[in-house]
Amino acid sequence: MNDNDVSGDGARAQAAHWYARLQTLPVSARTLEEFFAWRRLEGNRDAYIAVDRFYNQSGSLADRPAILAATEQAMNRPAHSSSNRGFSIGTLAAAALALVVVGVTLVTEWPAGGDRYATRIGEQRKLMLADGSRVMLDTDTAMTVKFVDGARRVSLEHGQAYFTVAHDAARPFTVDVGGARVLATGTQFDVHRNGDSVDVTLVEGSVRVSADDRPVARLRAGQALTLNGGRVSPIKVVDTTPATAWTRGRIVLDGMTLQDAIAAVNRYVDTPVRLDAAGFANARISGTVDTGDARSFAAAVTAVLPLTSQTDSDGSISLRQ
Repeated sequence: MNDNDVSGDGARAQAAHWYARLQTLPVSARTLEEFFAWRRLEGNRDAYIAVDRFYNQSGSLADRPAILAATEQAMNRPAHSSSNRGFSIGTLAAAALALVVVGVTLVTEWPAGGDRYATRIGEQRKLMLADGSRVMLDTDTAMTVKFVDGARRVSLEHGQAYFTVAHDAARPFTVDVGGARVLATGTQFDVHRNGDSVDVTLVEGSVRVSADDRPVARLRAGQALTLNGGRVSPIKVVDTTPATAWTRGRIVLDGMTLQDAIAAVNRYVDTPVRLDAAGFANARISGTVDTGDARSFAAAVTAVLPLTSQTDSDGSISLRQ
């Protein structure tokens, strides 16, 4: 049987079902327990790996009308119905399509023993943890996770991540960012680490923030703060929509200095935008741009400021007077 043969009553068909089922959010803790129990049975782990490999080959199928119908069928199928057997290759492709629609690079279940994950420049990744929590990693981000008895621990080495934490009061969920720590039991929040600077934005629920093992603040939904070395900013009330726009592939530049806007855009590209007109560094600009779209950004800047753009031989863009 080749890697693309997932029909019939075998492990591949069951793996295809699990692949589709795990993309139907939210995923309960019970569902995850059942999945991990299934995966421990002989042959099932290899079958699931084969399904995942097929997903990585299936992007070219996303425009087929039959796939759209299979997506709906897969997403609406009861978890324990007698029709779970015999998943077709179309259903498997539908599971892949569900991920493409979300607009992320990969969905991965993190092993309970801990692991390290990273994204390249311009890449984003959506992760599912063993406890049902979900994490979205932004461009150029690295983090590790380790679940131990009584604790769920994540370390953000650099970059930005959005956390949707599964509620579990008995096992606190902590994100360590250098000398700072964010503690949550069930909530949604964004953490951005850039060198010694750490921004925490709370979207839903509440979190406690500490630094060097001393309490700093308790955030409520719609609040944010910045820690920079030993300094802590006052708590701010923020609009979380632009703060989390990166999760939807957008950068919001409202009122940002040109220098800071260029830095934000450059996080997503290998060939950066350069400002060769220092006198405009503090000019304020507003608007939104797609992540990774440096050319549109340069075009917008030159439309509102007396600057010109030039594409250099290395593919970078220079903004000049």
